[in-house]
Amino acid sequence: MKEAIVILVNGEVLAGTKESTIQDQKSSAALLAEGLLPIITSDLNVAVMHGNKPQVGYVLFRSELANHVLHRIPLDVCGADTQGATGYMLSQAITNILRGDNNGRKVMPITTQTIIDSESEHFLERNKQIGPWLDRERAEHRRQVYGWYIKEEPGYGYRRVVASPPPIEIVEIDGIKQLVQSGMIVIAAGGGGVPVMVDEKGLLVGVEAVVDTDRVACMLAHQINAKILLMIVEDDFQFVHAGININDYSSITGEELGAKLTNTDIGSNIVIRKLKSAHEHIQHGGSQVIITTLKKLKQTLNKKSGLWIGEKNAVVDLTEMI
Repeated sequence: MKEAIVILVNGEVLAGTKESTIQDQKSSAALLAEGLLPIITSDLNVAVMHGNKPQVGYVLFRSELANHVLHRIPLDVCGADTQGATGYMLSQAITNILRGDNNGRKVMPITTQTIIDSESEHFLERNKQIGPWLDRERAEHRRQVYGWYIKEEPGYGYRRVVASPPPIEIVEIDGIKQLVQSGMIVIAAGGGGVPVMVDEKGLLVGVEAVVDTDRVACMLAHQINAKILLMIVEDDFQFVHAGININDYSSITGEELGAKLTNTDIGSNIVIRKLKSAHEHIQHGGSQVIITTLKKLKQTLNKKSGLWIGEKNAVVDLTEMI
């Protein structure tokens, strides 16, 4: 059986600022595809995931601006919208770079649902801010009319908050496995997947929640038996402030990472999520996790940059696969 890799690309890599246009996102997708060329033309089985935090923010902001003339967009449908749009851009960019290399490998984006744990205490917690900032009057209106949970941030305004319960199952996983094992480059579980729950009749129902993309990446890697997890972030700013170098080459073992998570005050939630997911991947049979930026991707694949996590003599080493 061929070795597999899961590639997780932060949503901010494609849409880094409020000024990012669709063309900007397409250009970033093209740069990403170019950087990934050694992987997607190798014998590795490949699954690609993307975050969607800024993209969902854009959809919700448009919905807020147009709420006086159009129906609002539920959060689960926002997730499906952004999976479709971002999956299309990534699929097109990867297909084009393969064609330019005279490689006939196929790419398949899949709209994916993720069942969340509706029995978890996290299902009742609302702590993930989404959507645009609101003034007090509009926030109170949304609270009363839509039943939104609203949080005030002094000096900024009011914002909607939703739950982020643990993911427990990727609904389309069997199809994803078959496509990945066939050699297809699969783009799946964008944004962690559309959050759904199972109702009392056993039917799937969309949920107004967000899914932890990093945790789903670990779940996907485990289920398709991917030993390698490559995480691509927008920049190294949060890592630098946490005292972690990802722009120059550095390596640590899974054991050293566990000690760092236990004994170091990292501070950044983004960095903590990435490192916890990396540790989970290694703990559950993964061989290697690489964290890098889009800017340094090419150097990283030559092992001249990036944070490399795994044993010194990894059973599966990305540099030996490409």
